[in-house]
Amino acid sequence: MAVFKIKASIHMIAASGFFMFAVAIGLHYKININGTIALMMIILGAIATSRLHLKAHTNQELLIGLITGLFPQILFMKYWL
Repeated sequence: MAVFKIKASIHMIAASGFFMFAVAIGLHYKININGTIALMMIILGAIATSRLHLKAHTNQELLIGLITGLFPQILFMKYWL
């Protein structure tokens, strides 16, 4: 993204990557971690809200960060689990 001069929220990339990792672990091991997943969703919302409040990012940059964090985890889920 740096090559194409696309700004994305690194905070959202990291948090959404970890969120999808936890979802995948829960699905793979068939364990109920709904509380943890709900808490992570609240944390993702808090991160996005704080980045908007500080005017560090726009909605589009946060969405790009979210998708960038989720996509590799979804893409490689069948290989690492």
